[in-house]
Order: sequence, then structure tokens, then C-alpha cells
Amino acid sequence: MYIFVNFQEEESYYKDGSSKGLVKARLEQVSGERCLVVPYQEFNMSVVEQFKPTAIAMSGFAEPGEAKGFIGVAEVLEKCEVPMICFCGSHQLIDGCLTHGFGKSDTWKRADPMRKISPDEDLPRVPKGNPYDRSEYFVAGGFFPIKQLKDDPIFAGLPNPMIMKCAHYCEIKVMPVDFELLASSGHCKIAMIKHKTRVLYGTQFHPEGYAEPWMHGKKLLENFAIIAKKYWENKKVE
Repeated sequence: MYIFVNFQEEESYYKDGSSKGLVKARLEQVSGERCLVVPYQEFNMSVVEQFKPTAIAMSGFAEPGEAKGFIGVAEVLEKCEVPMICFCGSHQLIDGCLTHGFGKSDTWKRADPMRKISPDEDLPRVPKGNPYDRSEYFVAGGFFPIKQLKDDPIFAGLPNPMIMKCAHYCEIKVMPVDFELLASSGHCKIAMIKHKTRVLYGTQFHPEGYAEPWMHGKKLLENFAIIAKKYWENKKVE
């Protein structure tokens, strides 16, 4: 079984969320296992111990709720040995929880915007809206080349650069401690990270958002599923 940690509000996820269950279905397809969707507010080590998942995936998000809802997520990111992959907003939470202590207080800070756009730059603008004004900042929306910087099993069979969906305007500015940089893009230096001793990946892009003709995200998720399976096979041998 996989666990997919959903950072969208539950009503939005099932009613009009961008995924509408699609990510769950795609994780099941690439892994060959069932996937349980768990709201982030209800996720913690007790859930992991109860269901004993093969792997954990965490969603992106635009506006998560109160910081106290991160307590369980922070606990899992800090302690859990189950293979994990975190997309976009939850990739930023790796840094937020492990470096800045999100989940251990009632306050939290969004990751920093990538950069401001100068008035003469020929780049798309995003109008004002929601609590975060992005109108002056570069916003990555669409499919972008992602350059691999290190060899890793998760890149098996993928071209370099690979093409992945991006939908973000924030980023991690400084590498989290105990992580290594795996990939960068033209607009985001820290596009993919991996823990040095655990099977914990973070992607600033959305491999789960693949679409024809750019199917590299599906291959990356298939590779992650293979890595997770081998992790448990090796555990049995130990």
C-alpha cells in the first residue's frame, strides 16, 4: 500500500481539486499497489505504523491550513524510514520542517518567491489574487527542462534534461542539511533533492502531473516505485 498525503482541503480535493483523485490513480498504476489518501492534518507516525505503507508521497499545495496541522507531517519527515517522495509544496516543507522547525510551533513561513520580474522582461505575469500577491514575481507554469546533476536510480531511463510539469513561484533557497542536490532548472536551482542516508526525495516540479507528449514524470515515479520495492527487499535480507 502507498499513502498519498493530501495538502488540499478535503472538500476541494474531491470536488474541484486539480487532481480529483488522479494522483492516487497514477500512484497505483506505477506501483501496482493500492493507495490510501490521508489529509495532512491527520497524518503522523501512528498512521504509518498502523498501515505500514510501502512508500509515501506528499502533494503540493497553494495555501495549507494552520501550522499546527504540520505536527504529524514534521514528525514523519524527521523520523520515518519508509521511502518518501514530496512534490512541490511538500518539497518545500522538507526544508521548512527539518531546517526551520515547522510543526513545532503555531507559526510557519512560506518558502521564498523565486525572484521578481523586472518591468522590461518578456515573461508572463500573474494578476493579484488570493492572500499571496504574485504579480511582481516569476511564476513557473507549464512543462520545463530539468537538468540532472548527479547519477541516481530515480533517473534510470530518463533523458537529461528531462521535461517535467512545474506550477510554483516559491522555492528552497538554501540546501537543507543532510540532503544532496540532484537536479536544477533554468528558473530554480534546487529543483530536486535527496536525503543522504534515507530514501527521501523532494521535487520542486510535479512528476505526478505528466501529460502527452511529456511522460518523463511517469517514468520517474515508476523508478521511485522500484527503489521502494528494493528497499524493502533489502530489509528482509538484513
